[in-house]
Amino acid sequence: MTREEYEQRKRRLEEQFRAGVELLEVGYREQMRALELVWKARSGEGMELAIPAAPETAPPPARDEPPPRPAPAAPPKRRRGAGELREEVLEALASLPEVFDRNQVCAVLGYQPDRSSLFRILRQLTFEDVLALEKFGGGRVTTKYRKIETDSSPDDL
Repeated sequence: MTREEYEQRKRRLEEQFRAGVELLEVGYREQMRALELVWKARSGEGMELAIPAAPETAPPPARDEPPPRPAPAAPPKRRRGAGELREEVLEALASLPEVFDRNQVCAVLGYQPDRSSLFRILRQLTFEDVLALEKFGGGRVTTKYRKIETDSSPDDL
């Protein structure tokens, strides 16, 4: 290796180092800016951003255009009281066919309850001989339940 090659490689390494440091600093400034924006939004304080923002590469939106509206937030799920889902399922049994699956229960209820809660209730009703397992499901195949005819109503349980 000649002295000229050595100097050339040394300059290239120094340029790569400076470019890497610059990229790292830009990333740091953006992260700090994002952190301060989150803090400002959550705390409600009107503080000034201490970290200078990097120059924007995209042009600012035209003044004539209104800013895009955020998508409406999904309504929060209503938390049901103890036994409320069970009562709803027992009432839905009257509208269900003799053999049914969880999708039909959800259709009668008019909403999708928590899967584990619905499964637990259907399993309890199976143990209480209100329902019987017609066909055990797995994967994409849903479990089929059959209503058991009894002399007493499900409300007596």
